[in-house]
Amino acid sequence: MQKEGFVSLFIGNMSSSEELDQYVLIEYTEDGDAIPSQFEKDFGIDYYDEDFREVEFYKEPLDDLRILLEGFSYDEEIVWKFIDLCGVYLDHKVNSVILLYNFQYTGTIKRANQFQFLGAVQYKS
Repeated sequence: MQKEGFVSLFIGNMSSSEELDQYVLIEYTEDGDAIPSQFEKDFGIDYYDEDFREVEFYKEPLDDLRILLEGFSYDEEIVWKFIDLCGVYLDHKVNSVILLYNFQYTGTIKRANQFQFLGAVQYKS
């Protein structure tokens, strides 16, 4: 699912920033082997590069993609592509966003726990 130039968007609701951080936390054994995060388990993701992950928690839930994605890397590019894919307004308000860059999620799990996969778009060629 790693794919240069693509970004995958997951949205959901968490009770706090700390809970969101814990949800995406990848821990390691003493031998250096990765222990998958709950997020990875929920969506059947084997691996993604943590250096290309951006996560945001909002105190007030939002349904406007323009506001939800503002300030993320390549936002001038990805906001409009995700709007073309999903529309400006979501069908419900969310307070948590996970973006995986250089990753095109192709899994079959679209909803898990409090999160859903919205889509993947190309952010650079």
